[in-house]
Amino acid sequence: MLQNKKRLVPVVGLFIILAIAAIVYLLIRPTRPDFSRLRGEENFNVILITLDTTRADRLGCYGFSRIETPAIDGWAARGVKFETCIAPTPLTLPSHSSIFTGALPLFHGVRDNGGFILPEELTTMTEVFKSRGYATGAFIGAYVLDSKWGLGQGFDFYFDRFDLGKFDKISLGTVQRPGNEVMDEALRWLEEKRGADFFAWIHLYDPHTPYEPPPPFAAKYAGNPYLGEIAFVDSQLARLEHYLDKTGLAEDSFIVIAGDHGESLGEHEEATHGFFIYQEAIHVPLIFVTPFSVLQGVSAPAVVSLIDIMPTALEMAGLPVPGQVQGESLVPFFFQPEKEAGRYVYSETYYPRFHYGWSELRGFQNKRQKLILAPQKELYDLAADPDETRNLALIESGILNTLDAAAAGFIEERSRNAYELDIRKVDPETRERLAALGYVGSFTDSSKLEDKVLANPKEKIVVFNELSRAREMGMRGRADEAVAVIQRILVDDPEISDAYFAIGNIHFKARKYRDAIPYFEKALELKPDDTFCVINIANSYLNMGRPGDGENFVIDYLKKGFSDPQLYFLLGTLTFIQKKYDEALKYYDECLSHNSDMAAAHNAMAAISIIREDLVRAENHIAAAMAIDPGLSNLNYNRAELLEKQGRLQEAAEAYREELKNSPYHYKASFNLSRVFRMMGRADEEERCLRSTMEINPEFPLSYFYLARLYLNRGTDYEEAIRLTEKGIELRPDPKDLPLGYFLLADLYSRLGDPKRAAEYARKGREITGRK
Repeated sequence: MLQNKKRLVPVVGLFIILAIAAIVYLLIRPTRPDFSRLRGEENFNVILITLDTTRADRLGCYGFSRIETPAIDGWAARGVKFETCIAPTPLTLPSHSSIFTGALPLFHGVRDNGGFILPEELTTMTEVFKSRGYATGAFIGAYVLDSKWGLGQGFDFYFDRFDLGKFDKISLGTVQRPGNEVMDEALRWLEEKRGADFFAWIHLYDPHTPYEPPPPFAAKYAGNPYLGEIAFVDSQLARLEHYLDKTGLAEDSFIVIAGDHGESLGEHEEATHGFFIYQEAIHVPLIFVTPFSVLQGVSAPAVVSLIDIMPTALEMAGLPVPGQVQGESLVPFFFQPEKEAGRYVYSETYYPRFHYGWSELRGFQNKRQKLILAPQKELYDLAADPDETRNLALIESGILNTLDAAAAGFIEERSRNAYELDIRKVDPETRERLAALGYVGSFTDSSKLEDKVLANPKEKIVVFNELSRAREMGMRGRADEAVAVIQRILVDDPEISDAYFAIGNIHFKARKYRDAIPYFEKALELKPDDTFCVINIANSYLNMGRPGDGENFVIDYLKKGFSDPQLYFLLGTLTFIQKKYDEALKYYDECLSHNSDMAAAHNAMAAISIIREDLVRAENHIAAAMAIDPGLSNLNYNRAELLEKQGRLQEAAEAYREELKNSPYHYKASFNLSRVFRMMGRADEEERCLRSTMEINPEFPLSYFYLARLYLNRGTDYEEAIRLTEKGIELRPDPKDLPLGYFLLADLYSRLGDPKRAAEYARKGREITGRK
């Protein structure tokens, strides 16, 4: 027995040693990074800041010494910086669509600005936050990210409200607001949401062309205004940083700073972005900032993508990641920044294909190797050749073939069950505005190019730059020079439909409608399914006072077998203007038969019903339009007119206010609101609305007449009232309104004791009205 005990002693000792070793191992072994330990049970706010057109290598924290960006650099020092983040595309809307869905354009289907709409079936990052009770707000710096393109999904508040009516002589890309206005609105909202959990998105567009930094940045960076714009953006971020520190929100918030794409700045001969996918156009900053000291001053060299933001932010917040997400959480790099990603990232641009009929470009890269899929493939060693000047495709065929096969498999896998563009979701007013701005391409059927040998964009960069230069000339009023440049391009490359469209658009903006039509027709000949050409031809006829010819042109086009709800809507508009209401209603009905979600058609039918005093039918159409798109331009205007006719004046006033909220430059809504206040006996509010109308549209005569009438009724400021009335008459009012001006002058001069002038103006008024 003793002998057995002696045998047990070493065995028991061995178990004890093994147990101790196991405990020690559990205590000191590397654990999978667990952000939830840092977060604990607390909910943190999340602020996403996207910097448009911002190259990583133009920021101080990324090693650039010729700029001062203290706010961004400070956040990088207090956060986790990713040294090599790649944008999936060098275009604003597709890139942001990837940020908010965690998916590549291959899957979400948004391949270009202006026309593509993010599918509502996809779950956005915002929707995840909203589903967990977070307040959600977005503050947008450019129309290209207007909520109509689908990024508004999940937001309680979306500050866009861009009135394209102000921008009839510029391009879509320059419809923007400065960063200080964006930040003003963001800070107001953040103050309102203090104490609540929130997700906020702040988009700053200033580094995009045109480079026009405000003082003092314009002077400080006079030789490089692009840097001045970035420095100005940094100054706005400093305002945000100060607010977060002052309120204590910095301790309760995660901040994500990301560029959406870069800017070529002349490298590879590209002046701006969108055309190529070299590093200068797709290498962007990405920084995550937390209140946790253990995650300060971290720099991760791994190659990552903007599609990684969504899964990372959701893991940081402790929220579920939707199954559609193709990106990966970057949280492990927070704790092990030197670990290898072991992955390739993808980039693309379809801009050359959609706009010029040239080939798209697709990129596939890791830290060192980069493949560009083009008509002539390109291969670069980014470690040895970071500027991508030496194409190794011909001398490194083994690497090329390996990457080519890997890219093909990657693209096939990420494209499974992909979403496609549905142009019916783009409202007709937006399409007309885009056409008028010269923004074409996205609505055409690029599948018709599938069997054609497409030109390599690299061989067309000079043509692209010249076209861009000509458009810039056209926008600055140098129409003849712009046309001459484009015509020289067409001598060598006569198949560029956008070039003909550009000349047509230059003439259109110069109000040379007769000259514009042949160029739009040539563009349509080369691209027969381009609805924008049809819209602009019809609108040229309309502006020439020939709506009937516009109507006939569209009818002839439809007879060729093309069918588009927008064209039936256009026919409805052309016949509406001619007061052929029965025909207009038929066209709007036809439009709805092709697209039952066309809220604008219901709204137009409501307008006709109001004219015909068919208030019940008007109410039905307005209700239908409101159910589809309550923010539709002119919808609340028509609703207000209906409410006026029903005698519901207070509700009418609210509806006009709502219209002005959505369309601040709608002078007719402002004027009609003054009328409602007059009918309600609220003279002070009437005066405010009349003055607002005059500010919005100084050429509208009736606002001058009714402000003068207000003074007359008050018995004050007769001389000012006379000046206002004379100004209204000078503006050539509609003949039916002119007598009001003469009768006002007659009354005013009578009050001033000048019966001779009073009689003369009364006589003029009676001559027009036929009164004795």
